[in-house]
Amino acid sequence: MKGKILVTIQFSCLALLFIVTNWLALPWWSFLLIGVSGFLAFWAMYVMKPGNFNVVPYPVENGVMISRGPYKLIRHPMYTSIFIFSLALLSGQFDYYKLMISAVLVTDLVVKMIFEEGLLCKHYPGYKSYMEKTKRVIPFVW
Repeated sequence: MKGKILVTIQFSCLALLFIVTNWLALPWWSFLLIGVSGFLAFWAMYVMKPGNFNVVPYPVENGVMISRGPYKLIRHPMYTSIFIFSLALLSGQFDYYKLMISAVLVTDLVVKMIFEEGLLCKHYPGYKSYMEKTKRVIPFVW
């Protein structure tokens, strides 16, 4: 139940950011960041392979732990891509409403990551060791 609530908040925030953005007024560099975000998301999904990940933060029953590709540097590249996307929209067209939505989104994703990592530690015996070698969302930083 907790995971579904976190995903609902996540997608609601993303939908609101989509709605309140004037896409025709975004600067070119926002689109560049959106491209980087999309590339990272698709690379992570390609490496993870369909059927090995969930939108909800629960491990797939017969899933395989992945530690290659973007997962070699960060544990949550798909979350990183969402952060980059949000930053592109917020910084390219700042307003306090977007700031509030982005703050809720970031808070939600951090809670979701921590919740998910607890589940992954229980599901995959090597996950704790993997956590010691990688950062959550920003390579070499956090």
